[in-house]
Amino acid sequence: MPREEGEKTTSFPNKEARYLCWNSRDEFWNCIESGGTAETCKELRKLYEEHCPFTWVKHFDRRHNYLKFKEKMKEGYEPLEEQKS
Repeated sequence: MPREEGEKTTSFPNKEARYLCWNSRDEFWNCIESGGTAETCKELRKLYEEHCPFTWVKHFDRRHNYLKFKEKMKEGYEPLEEQKS
């Protein structure tokens, strides 16, 4: 299976590398959730992408977005207005 562009070809990260990845991920998402923007948190995002394999970043981002969506759904939602034709 071909690798995606930018995907690291190294083997599975060891314990220290995983810790660095998870820590940088958490710091980035804490920055965003505390009111930061993509621009103000870009250095943390850069570290997050450097410390984590590409596929992990992709997975963590999807999971984070899904969990935020799930929380919104628990709070309830307002249906879209019906379009009048």
